[in-house]
Amino acid sequence: MEMEEPIGILKVIVVRGKKLVVRDFKTSDPYVIVKLGNQTAKTKVINSCLNPVWNEELTFSIAEPVQVLNLAVFDRDRFKADDEMGDAQVKIQPLVTAARLMEILGVANDGTVLRKMIPDTDNCLASESCISWVKGEVVQDVWLRLSQVESGEIQLNLKFRNTNPRLGLA
Repeated sequence: MEMEEPIGILKVIVVRGKKLVVRDFKTSDPYVIVKLGNQTAKTKVINSCLNPVWNEELTFSIAEPVQVLNLAVFDRDRFKADDEMGDAQVKIQPLVTAARLMEILGVANDGTVLRKMIPDTDNCLASESCISWVKGEVVQDVWLRLSQVESGEIQLNLKFRNTNPRLGLA
């Protein structure tokens, strides 16, 4: 079996969290681990905060078949194992499909909405999310509801750029 050929770059900006759960005495020290296939990246820890702002950009290489992006939020603890604060996942395939469509149709106007994603039982979306064409990239701003916990949402800004144009026109 041959190696999958990279088809693009995914930039994941972990923007912020809101209403995260308390895992320490009155607060938490949250950080986010993001995984795509066998690639893993981690944000910095924000001390004593349930509504943290990270604004941290993590970059992943995308290959076929397109994997699901997984994230997990943890509370950093000094003297014991870090506590889980919930997890979520987001499908990247619609972003990649929209980028391919853009290539076939040609360049759209900046800000054109390519697709709307609606929260349902099949995803972790906390609210409707649009996939748009912005400055030559396909972008999606998402609020993800954390599962396995009482409360918490994470905002991500996803940007996909196709790096292998010949794969777009199969």
